Amino acid sequence: MDSLKRARVIKSEIEKNISVLTPEDKKVSTRRNDDEDPENVAIKTLRQEQKWSWNEIADHLNQQRLNKGEAAIFTETAVYSRYVRNAPRVATSIGEIGFDPKDYMHLRNPNQYTQAQGTGVISKAGKKRIKDYDNGTELKANIRQPATAELQDKGLEEVEKTEQLMKAVAKCERNFWKYVADEMERATTKMYDPKELASRFHAI
Repeated sequence: MDSLKRARVIKSEIEKNISVLTPEDKKVSTRRNDDEDPENVAIKTLRQEQKWSWNEIADHLNQQRLNKGEAAIFTETAVYSRYVRNAPRVATSIGEIGFDPKDYMHLRNPNQYTQAQGTGVISKAGKKRIKDYDNGTELKANIRQPATAELQDKGLEEVEKTEQLMKAVAKCERNFWKYVADEMERATTKMYDPKELASRFHAI
């Protein structure tokens, strides 16, 4: 069997199990388009490009709502939550590759820079202690620990865990072709556009 035939066989098998691989024109979506919500787009833009604080963004959005006769519902926490949940979706919808919301969750405060970093300001945070990598106790916190058997059996039945599971699946679905692009780069040492990879997959 040649490579193309093997590729088609593999595609046939995985399409049965992974709905995200269904071509876009055949998908029936019932999910709200959070990536098109003007407030979600504004939150991402103001945080990422304008470097506004969460409080400033909340005040801005609340004022816009009041101007339209709507309730002012935003708080710092609400804005932060919306950003974490929806900014990746907005980035994906506009083809922004490599966006990581963590880069903008905690913007650096110039007053925390040290003199060694060239600002002439002494760090308020103090010096960070260097971890002793020969100390097994200190390293334990850095090692991922699997959930206990009891938690595996019952923990996922909790409402909160179930919601987190759904969010995790949704995030993986949104970023699926980015993950494929990462894997292709590891396999071929070349960086491919996720959209081109998706197009080629569906063309086979």
